[in-house]
Parts: sequence; structure tokens; C-alpha cells
Amino acid sequence: MKLKVENKRLTFMSLFLATALIAATAHTAPLRAQDDVLDDAEDALANGDALDMDQIEIEGKLSPSELLKRRREKLEERNKLMVEKKIEDIRVKQEIALTNKLQGAFNNSLNNLNEDKVQTTQAAPAPVAPAPVAPAPVIETRIVEVPAPVVKEEKKSKVIPSLGISNIKGDRIDLQSNVSFGVNAETMLTSQISAGLGLNYATMDLSDVANEYVNTGYNNDYNTGYYGTYGSGRAMKFTKLTIEATGKFFFTEDSKFKPYAGAGLSFNRTGLKYDNNTAYNTGYVNFGNEELSSSAFAGSAKLGAEFDISDTIGLNLDLSYTKNITSGISKSAGTVSTNPDQGRLENISKEIEDGDVTAVQAGLVIRF
Repeated sequence: MKLKVENKRLTFMSLFLATALIAATAHTAPLRAQDDVLDDAEDALANGDALDMDQIEIEGKLSPSELLKRRREKLEERNKLMVEKKIEDIRVKQEIALTNKLQGAFNNSLNNLNEDKVQTTQAAPAPVAPAPVAPAPVIETRIVEVPAPVVKEEKKSKVIPSLGISNIKGDRIDLQSNVSFGVNAETMLTSQISAGLGLNYATMDLSDVANEYVNTGYNNDYNTGYYGTYGSGRAMKFTKLTIEATGKFFFTEDSKFKPYAGAGLSFNRTGLKYDNNTAYNTGYVNFGNEELSSSAFAGSAKLGAEFDISDTIGLNLDLSYTKNITSGISKSAGTVSTNPDQGRLENISKEIEDGDVTAVQAGLVIRF
């Protein structure tokens, strides 16, 4: 009985060892198979062969697939670099071809120009030697100094000598002057505004035919004496000296024709006297040596235009309206009660001061 028990123990031990050996063998086989698959994949990648993923059987963890993924990504990156290098090689070849083409066309043009030059002699045409190939042109870079543009100097000052006539119109007078003379000096404050100072001198010849003492009922000796001394109309002369400050606004700038509007303030010194100052006395009435002067300020409005002939010479036309704003008559002869013609001068001078003065002047513009 004891022998049977030992045989059973030996049999059980043998079976246990055989089972453990089979299990170890079964566990080692998949690992070796997995290593063999990875080795086959590496060999295929190294030889550039495509991998058939259906033939790869991996059991257990996914680390082998991750390894394959990394290798695939490296292959993709290398392939990208190879494509970029290929494109760059194509571009370099194209640039070389284009450069050679342009160089050849340029050389052909130079050869054609050289072939057109034919040298002749008196006897017979000499053989034309083949034109040498012209060397490639040398391109030189030069710095060219461009002169600065000439800035046109603007002439801001000007002198305007002028001639003109004026008319004085009042309630009982309508007088026209002789030719007047004037000169204005102006400067441009801006491109359209000027300021100036002018001087003008005007004269006027009058004839007093309304002396009240001619027909006052005195005896014939008085009337005859007056007529005999002064005539039926006693001639007189009016003078006017004007100093005027003016301002003008020009409506255009860069134009030969420059219309303007302006205003002025003037000081006027006037004088009125009879031409014939021969003394004539009858009773208490005295004639001769009558004279009257006046000083007054006046304001004026102007319209006109300038026309440029050149940079320094131009023409000017000026229309003005003037009105006295003050009055100051001074006498230099006897009183009116004893000298009736002195009263005539005062009356006429008063009419002139209260009258409206219009004037037209034409002048030459000289700029500097």
C-alpha cells in the first residue's frame, strides 16, 4: 500500500512539472513572435518596402504601434524635405536658363550692330572681317546731382505813377478838373492784401459869372468899373493836394489780371482864388486879393484792376468815390461885408467840400 501511495505522488509531481513547462513555453512563444514582427517591420522600412499591416498580428499592449507611428512620421518629414529640395533645384535651373537666354539675346544685338558697319575703299570693297563678339556691357552706377529748382523771387513792393481826372458834383455845382497827377507806393502784406501811401495833385479852372454885385442897382460907374476890370465872368482857380493811405484786396493771386476793391483815408488841402487880383475899389466895396484855403479829411472807396505785362511792369486802372468827413475853411482876405467876392469864394468852396468826388486814374505799375 505504501508503494502505491508513492507512485501516486510521483505521478502527480510529473504531471505538475509537465503542465508548468507547457505553460512557460506557451507564454514565451507570443513574445518571440512579437519581436519577430518588429524585426520584420524594421527590415521592410530599411529596404523601402511597403508594410502590409494585415499581416502584423500583435497581442497585448500597443507600444509596437506607437513605435511604428514615430517611424512613419520621420519618413514623412524626410519626404517633405526631399520635395522642397526638388522644387528648389527646378527653380535654380529655370533662373539659369532665363539668364543664359537674355545674355544670348544681348550678344546677338551687339553682333547685328557691328555687322551693319561696312568699310569701303576707293578701288573695291574690302572684305568684311567677322565681327568680334562684344564683351558683356559694364554697368556703372553714377550719382547725378539734380540742381535745385529756381525759386521765383516775389516782388512785393511797387510804385504806381498815374494820370487822371475828377468830377465834383453838388447841389448847385458840377465841376470837372484838369488832368491830375499822382503817385502811389504800395507793398503786399499778404498774397492778396496791400497797403500804400499816395500823393495826388489836381487843378480846376472856374469862371464866376454870378457875382451879385454886378446887378445890384448901383450906378453905371460901378458896373462899368467891375466889367472893365474883371470882365463879365471873373476867372478863378481851384487846387487840391491829397495825401492818402489806402488798402486793397485783390481777388486773384497767380493771374496777370488782378481786380481789386479798396478803401482809403485822405488829408486834403484845397485852395480857391481869383486869377486876376487887380485892386478895384468903389465906395466901401473892395475887390482884388481874394483867397481862401481849406483842410479836410475824407474817406474813399475804390474799385480797380492791375494787368501784368511782365514780372516788373504792369498797368493800373482805378475808380474812386470820395466824400469829405470834416471841414475847415480859412480866410486870407477882408470880411465879406467889405469884400463881396470873398463871400463868393466861401460859398463855392463850401459847395465843393460838400460835393461828391468821383475820379478815374490810369497808371503804370513798377514792381521791385
